[in-house]
Amino acid sequence: MLATGVSYAMILRALQKDNDHLDTPDRVTIDSIRNHTARHFPVQNVAKATYRRILERRAQENGIDFVKGVATAITPMAFFETVMVKGYETLVDPDTKVDVNTGMIAAGRLQALIESRDSGTRIADLRVQMGRIIDAIHSSVPEELWPEILRKIDGPVAADTPIDEFEDGDDAEDEYDR
Repeated sequence: MLATGVSYAMILRALQKDNDHLDTPDRVTIDSIRNHTARHFPVQNVAKATYRRILERRAQENGIDFVKGVATAITPMAFFETVMVKGYETLVDPDTKVDVNTGMIAAGRLQALIESRDSGTRIADLRVQMGRIIDAIHSSVPEELWPEILRKIDGPVAADTPIDEFEDGDDAEDEYDR
């Protein structure tokens, strides 16, 4: 039940008839299910434990209560992540053969992913650098010259723009982010 995404509460309900025949200290509780999962589940079947961790993490990200919930912890993200993990397990099996065309498609997608991450990193680096430039200007240039610098960068500054808008690099960085 744990491996298929059943919530702890649903497991407890499934065991209700068995629990009814047991003395109170011997009954299965949500805590005992949680403890069983933590202590024994990974040892029993590593793959199923991996899938269960995916289910629980994705359920938590989506605000699904997998402990007391009445619904399954399976979410679309958990489903796709589990499919990806199973696919990877199959791929790394020594008996799995990957044809050249599939390998070339994977290489192309990997290169596109690397390039897209590189451009995101460059943008982040530029933002950090811009923040440093703004901080350097604020600490080195007299405050009365800031409007003149902004005019040269962006064009004229409205006459009614309060000078305190230009006091620290954080506000300028926020403006840059917009």
